[in-house]
Amino acid sequence: MKDNIAEIKSIEDFLSIEAIRIPEYQRPYKWTSKNVLQLVDDIHTFRHKSHYRIGTIVIHINNINENGVERISYDIVDGQQRYLTLRILIYALQKQVSDNPRYQNHTKEFVNATYNCLKKVPITFRHKVSIENINSNYKTIQRAIQHFDDQTIVQFIKNFQVVVFFIYDETEAFQFFDSQNSRGKDLYPHDLLKAFHLREFDPSEKSIQHEFIDQWEKYSTAKLHELFSEYLFRIKGWSNSRSSRYFRKEQIEGFKGISISKIEEYPYVKSLQIAHHLVDGYNANIERKIDKQKMNFPFQIDQLMINGRRFFEYIHYYLGINERFKKDYLKPISTLDSDCTRAEYLVKIVYRNDYSYRDGESYLKDLFECITIYYIDKFGSAEIEAFIEKAFVWCYFLRFEFQRIGFDSIDKYVLNNNLFLIVKNAF
Repeated sequence: MKDNIAEIKSIEDFLSIEAIRIPEYQRPYKWTSKNVLQLVDDIHTFRHKSHYRIGTIVIHINNINENGVERISYDIVDGQQRYLTLRILIYALQKQVSDNPRYQNHTKEFVNATYNCLKKVPITFRHKVSIENINSNYKTIQRAIQHFDDQTIVQFIKNFQVVVFFIYDETEAFQFFDSQNSRGKDLYPHDLLKAFHLREFDPSEKSIQHEFIDQWEKYSTAKLHELFSEYLFRIKGWSNSRSSRYFRKEQIEGFKGISISKIEEYPYVKSLQIAHHLVDGYNANIERKIDKQKMNFPFQIDQLMINGRRFFEYIHYYLGINERFKKDYLKPISTLDSDCTRAEYLVKIVYRNDYSYRDGESYLKDLFECITIYYIDKFGSAEIEAFIEKAFVWCYFLRFEFQRIGFDSIDKYVLNNNLFLIVKNAF
């Protein structure tokens, strides 16, 4: 095993790496005008310094075999947003200095040399979001660098620096990525999980990765954040008697599990392996192309996670079940009449009482949703009316205990009076 390397590289040297790639699993380019203007402002502000570091890049040195020919690629694991912005900057600078008598020939030659290096590393963008942001930021940068003089441009390319970590082992590269971003503020926890599970794809499934990336990018950030922080994280935590107040980057381990193709033949894995291969075998059967039947993996919210493709299917499934819960059990609220069932009336109280606007009432509603979804996930609609009554009493008992309700009080109450455990152990 070769030793990993950390190097401080100038922008000139960093952008001259010819075999650099942005892997398929990376999220789209999402830097905004605010981000790029901050970088432009830094370049101008620190143009007189002998050197100035603008960030960290993590690269996995990857040996690729194409048609029997070995070659090395430098895959950006972390820092692709910054890398792409630097490329945009060079393209904008080249456009500005070219044929412009205001700049010295030395500056033009210097910019053109870096520009020509980048042209040897073409990058194709599949995501509409990336293309739109690149075009928008290019125009923003063009306007923002009008006042750059020769010294500023040469200083930026020659003396501004990035710290580049070259890592040979892919697993190590992603562990480094996780640890770096667990302390940062740029990514949501679900962004880190996306990167981890794309890396854990079975080698035989690499060709369909882009389908899951495309599907994931259709989900809004707000929707994913809500699913993880308000439902999945809390339900998984409470059903295992863990405090589940806030979903942060430090808690993502609960959404990592086993990789079917890598795990040892332990007895506890057998049931998951059987389900995994049986579902795939059923869906691949030629008869399914005729009857159009499809079997979903039998997910459970609190199950041991299967890494890779199944994680993305799991998220898609639970985005769906959350929507179905709200549609099936909340739809009647606006049309309830005197003949409504007790359960329908109680659901109406949860969502349409005079104090619904209060934070405490919102927390109780979240708790009611979590416990009800957990029940439906396990038992479907069986005896749901009776369960809703019990769930209501359990949640709203807090109304008699406290005048003011904070989420910390709810978390503590669940752990001391855990209905999730009762549902978990019921059969």
